[in-house]
Amino acid sequence: MSPYDTRPIVDEASRSEAAASVQFDVADMVGIVRRGWFYIVIGTLIGIGAAVAALSTMPPLYKAEARLVFERTVAKYLQSNRVIDGPSVDDGDIWGQIYIISSESNLLPVVRSLGLANDPEFNGARDETSLKERVRGLVREALQYVRRTDPPPALPSDPEKIALALVLQNLSVTRGDVATLINVAFSSKDPVKAAKIANAIAGAYLEGNAATKVSSTKIVSRLVQDRVSELKRQAADAERALLEYKMAHNLVGAGSNALTGDQLTSLHSHLATARVAMAEAKARVDRINASGDMGGPFAPDNDLISRLRTQYLELSSRANDIESRVGQGHAAAQKMRGRMEEVRSAIADEQKRLAGSFSREYELARARYDELSATVSQVLTEEGSNSAVQARIKELESAADTLRTLYNRMLERATDTNRIIDAQPSVTPDARVVTHATPPAQTEASKKRLLILAGGSMLGFLLGGALLLARDFPFGVFRTAQQVSRATGLACAVLPKIVRRRDQSALRAGEYALDIPYSRFAETMRSIWALINIAQRKTGAKVICVVSSVPGEGKTTVATSLASHFSCHTSVRVLLVDADFHRHSLTDRVTPQASVGLKEALEEPTDFAKYVVRKERLQLDVLPCPLPNRIPNAAELLGTPAMQRLIDTARDSYDLVVIEAPPMAAVVDFKMISRHCDAFIFVVEWGKTSQRLVLECLGEASELLDRVLCVVLNKFDPRALKSVERYKGDRFRDYYTDRAAA
Repeated sequence: MSPYDTRPIVDEASRSEAAASVQFDVADMVGIVRRGWFYIVIGTLIGIGAAVAALSTMPPLYKAEARLVFERTVAKYLQSNRVIDGPSVDDGDIWGQIYIISSESNLLPVVRSLGLANDPEFNGARDETSLKERVRGLVREALQYVRRTDPPPALPSDPEKIALALVLQNLSVTRGDVATLINVAFSSKDPVKAAKIANAIAGAYLEGNAATKVSSTKIVSRLVQDRVSELKRQAADAERALLEYKMAHNLVGAGSNALTGDQLTSLHSHLATARVAMAEAKARVDRINASGDMGGPFAPDNDLISRLRTQYLELSSRANDIESRVGQGHAAAQKMRGRMEEVRSAIADEQKRLAGSFSREYELARARYDELSATVSQVLTEEGSNSAVQARIKELESAADTLRTLYNRMLERATDTNRIIDAQPSVTPDARVVTHATPPAQTEASKKRLLILAGGSMLGFLLGGALLLARDFPFGVFRTAQQVSRATGLACAVLPKIVRRRDQSALRAGEYALDIPYSRFAETMRSIWALINIAQRKTGAKVICVVSSVPGEGKTTVATSLASHFSCHTSVRVLLVDADFHRHSLTDRVTPQASVGLKEALEEPTDFAKYVVRKERLQLDVLPCPLPNRIPNAAELLGTPAMQRLIDTARDSYDLVVIEAPPMAAVVDFKMISRHCDAFIFVVEWGKTSQRLVLECLGEASELLDRVLCVVLNKFDPRALKSVERYKGDRFRDYYTDRAAA
């Protein structure tokens, strides 16, 4: 690819991916640090100075430490064997003991016993001649002057409360590396006083612990006695309730009248037998009723009925035989039929007799079953009533036994407690001092000196870094040409910021590159000129539009310098057009005396030459846009056919037309004028313009990307540029100079 190729170097997908991420490189951060190392050094020195000042104002403090250990094993042994009846401390309570040691109830006796309320170190008296107090006074007076408030009146305070607050401020109670160890440390200006107060605090805690145990034992004894009296009354009430219930149900001295389990089982067995007998009798009655006159298949087994049925069958056979020989009307056949009717009647009479007998048996079986069922129901009812009574009696007996047992145990405990109190054994504390505090030989500040210095230098370093980042924040803006190329996919030209020296007069727009032709600024103009020449040879481009995202990015300087460079160093005729109807900054800087321009030229576009202003110093023709106020239809004017005819006339009259367009993100004028332009130069301000804004503008004008020749990273800080291009070496920079020829 040619170094002046104007095609995008990445595709649309890559550009979108680059736009979604922050365009930042480690080399950018290194360059920022290299340019701003002074801030980091100054910040570190300020931090070290602040640490030294803090150490110089810190009073010398001596820290003495006493150690307490909790004897859990001895306490639990004495308690389990009823030698003592006091509370024991477990792991969870040790954390609570830290707050007890630093409580007012533990520290106030120390303050009173050592007379700390009269000690100048603890009674709130201040040394007004010390540097620290003088600085405090100055700060207090300054705040009162700024806020314009009266100083707060001095309120009387209790000396003991002041001493207690200062003791608590200098006290440190922490848990040691062992679970049962507590460190009691105290800081003071006097090493002997520090050790004395630390030992006094530990001793006060042990005395308070012993007194608490004695008080707890007495309280427990009183509670136990109250509980014994209450249990005694409850046990008596339970026994009285049991006796009254038995008397109410006539059960005093008598056993239970309820049936035994075997008797109840026998009744159920007889009831089942009666139920079976009743069912069998009922079945016989039903069967005899269903058998018919001749005793069908349901007839019972009876000898008489069997003989009668046999006789009936024989008579039937003989009657059939006679009828077959002599006919039915014969006397012998009729006689035989008569005897058959007699036998049938005999069978029916016998069945009626049997049916009556079976019915009586069924009635008897049923009566027996009903009697047994009623007996069982009565027995069960009586048994249920007796069960409720027995259950209530057992419940009352159990309650009475339980209360009596509790009463006996509590009475035994009360006896043991009274014995301990009467004997008054020596109280064993839960903790003891394993290390008494001794006067320290080294101040506390000397131990932390290196830590304070390191912390101050680190804070100063971070402060310097924060100031450096606040000055050259690398995120969200463009600071190198590589960032621009990666984000946009377009070629990028770096244009240094114009810095006027004291020996230089005010520079007019477009004259800097002419006065200092060997500067980096002028060389960048030549690079852009080369890109335009390549575009002219390839596509015949004549109309070049200079745009930016927002106002103030320097597109006026770029457009004027580029047009003047073409007109002064080549034989081509160049026209510079101010197409910004809103700000017209190009007109104000190049042709401030102009009174007519582009707006009037649009009325007669083929004869616009009468409105062109000639700048002899720049050898440049300028079509200004002098307007006293903004016009609301600026975009419509730029998109009219008159504007097209004006541009076509300029193409015929000039070799190159450079147009400064309004900013893309501010107004819509760019979209109207873009149809008349052949190529574009996009101006971005170094370190100011948002990356997101630039990518948004290029995204909205994506159909014009193939006509963007390059992106100009304008107003590049010369010192930053020197750091960014450090890798190119001094031989590269020797080709440029920022001084005008004498």
